[in-house]
Amino acid sequence: KQWYQRRVRGFGERTEQKLVNWLVENVEKDKPIVDIGTGNGHLLTLLAEEGFINLTGIDYAASSVSLARAVNSEFPHIQFLCQNVLEATGEAVQRHHVCVDKGTYDAISLSSSSATDRIAYKNQIHSRVNPEGGYFLLASVNWTVEELTNFYSDLFTVHQVLPCKQFTFGGVTGRDVSIVAFKPTVRQLAGS
Repeated sequence: KQWYQRRVRGFGERTEQKLVNWLVENVEKDKPIVDIGTGNGHLLTLLAEEGFINLTGIDYAASSVSLARAVNSEFPHIQFLCQNVLEATGEAVQRHHVCVDKGTYDAISLSSSSATDRIAYKNQIHSRVNPEGGYFLLASVNWTVEELTNFYSDLFTVHQVLPCKQFTFGGVTGRDVSIVAFKPTVRQLAGS
């Protein structure tokens, strides 16, 4: 049991660190970043420690938002909102320079209504990412880079695939996690 807990914790920490490193190298510290499905807000804590100042975490669970606010009280510039990304409309949907997902898409993919929820999620993320130079940074343990690229290709283009640990099983090479930085495409209106 301890081995498993160390392995899972190590995996999550390595993935978060890859996301933080990419953001440090590619995004100015004052650009607005939203963590979709923030949980306890740990990723935003790491970003605040790196000097990022325009940070928001959203989660549909009020208890997660309360916990995130409590454990991040030393960073009053981090905003935490209780919001269901699949249902947000109007003023609740704000543009950000970067939307980060480190497991929300995976969780949505496992729901009983995943076919429609995945499409709704993709549209919601597209509406939140600034079309002028923004990014959607997605980490998934359930989907390959190719599957993510294919699914998001109507609204996003691949900017960069982050290097991750690879393994081979049964003659097939895979990754322990797929991390893709996407750029949003501009939607064309009908008749234009």
